[in-house]
Amino acid sequence: MAHLPVLLGAGSALLLSSVSFAGGQDTNACYQLFSTADYQSARGQCQEFAELGDAKAAFLLATMYYQALGTDEDDQRGLFWDKVAAEKGHPESAYRLGLAYQLGQGVAQSNSQARHWYQQAALAQHAKAQKLLAAMFETGAAGEKDQSRAYQWYLKAAQQGLVSAQLKAGTMLLEGRGVTANRASAQHWIRKAAEAGNGNAQVAMGVILAEIDPAESLIWYQRSAKQGNSLALQNLALVYYAGQGVKADHKKAAELAQQAVDAGNSEAESLLNLIRLETEQQKVVELQAEKQQLTRLIRESVPENGSGEQQLLLATLSVDGVLPDAEPEVEAEPKAVAQLPETGESSTGSETTTESAPTELAATQPAPSATELSQDVNVAEALPDTEGQSLPQPIEWHPDNPYALADGWVMDQFPPNFTLQLRYGTDEAGMLKYIKQHNLPDSVRYFRTQREAGLFYVLIYGDYKTIPEAEQAVAEIPASARKSHWIRKFRRLQELYVPPES
Repeated sequence: MAHLPVLLGAGSALLLSSVSFAGGQDTNACYQLFSTADYQSARGQCQEFAELGDAKAAFLLATMYYQALGTDEDDQRGLFWDKVAAEKGHPESAYRLGLAYQLGQGVAQSNSQARHWYQQAALAQHAKAQKLLAAMFETGAAGEKDQSRAYQWYLKAAQQGLVSAQLKAGTMLLEGRGVTANRASAQHWIRKAAEAGNGNAQVAMGVILAEIDPAESLIWYQRSAKQGNSLALQNLALVYYAGQGVKADHKKAAELAQQAVDAGNSEAESLLNLIRLETEQQKVVELQAEKQQLTRLIRESVPENGSGEQQLLLATLSVDGVLPDAEPEVEAEPKAVAQLPETGESSTGSETTTESAPTELAATQPAPSATELSQDVNVAEALPDTEGQSLPQPIEWHPDNPYALADGWVMDQFPPNFTLQLRYGTDEAGMLKYIKQHNLPDSVRYFRTQREAGLFYVLIYGDYKTIPEAEQAVAEIPASARKSHWIRKFRRLQELYVPPES
């Protein structure tokens, strides 16, 4: 910028001395020469009129210096002529001057000067200047942090069709920052930006519609993901992992999570690891179920009075671990409809907890939570047929009520299934009182487990293949007992179970 002091003096003299000379000239010559790319001739014509105070001519002259159109690349006079044009009210020059001051390009960085020129351009309806002025008020770079003024400028830019400003205005309406929260208006502006192709707005639409319209939510995630948006890829992976609006597909979920990681979303790594772990665990469960079914089929195919060869086959399979050792039949324990929800370590629990994926994914959203999904497995086929076989002998425990389950009962349940956990505490009498107080269904049950502090009792209800089935069953519980319910997987209850010592 060494040229500026000299130019300012010379320019002022020229502006004063040339008024009579240029007054009758055709100022359109400058614009016509510029539009036909005759920059050498345009520079001379534009400078003549710029020196007389023509804002557009000064703006075009500055543009030629910035872009080295008919000028030397190292000629820095663009800022000088932009200032001339800005002072004459040219909004684009004021906007460019604001950028130069905010970024410190060619001038000393100054937020106050940036705000001054942005505001001049914004008042002249320059949409980009309105958005940048809004951002300065939002962050406090304007000298004061004013969310209300930030929203007003974002809104003005949004109304002129600036897509990025539409997303910002919608976000502030959604969050109630600087304006009263209004979900309908927020969705209006975010949808406009999404329809214009803004990837982040498309993710936001997916989040907004996740509970209202899962099918449309999926479409917006897919549109954004096609643009390589890493957050959209992560959210889309969650959708397929949880089966939210689509059939659960862990393989596809893993592929999408990997794409999100490859696109630079480090938070998606935890989701990818979770999906892989769940997939491996499911393989183990499926193999166990296949083994149990094979056991039943082989047992059913060999009659009790079968030939010696058949009996030898059964004995061989038992030695190989395919069939369990035969034992005398014993009376089965009472059948309980209720199943166990995952428990907390508090005596009662205070909030409803579900081991399902989050239904709403913030565009800013933070790292994703774990989800336990049910599998479409026929429990009757997956569990071994116990007819003609003995069950493990439980520890002697004979409470005088129909709600108590035998010790070890929980370990015999199908691990991927779910149950509702209603209460967790150390007082068995209090458990029975709770059942009566809240008029719980007759099919609720409780079992006991050992903890360092002593015996704990877990009250449960139902056995469900999927989380949606468990969620529907909540309506069967009186409202007074729903505040502390958990949806828990039997696998988790089995991990927490410790056989009572006495």
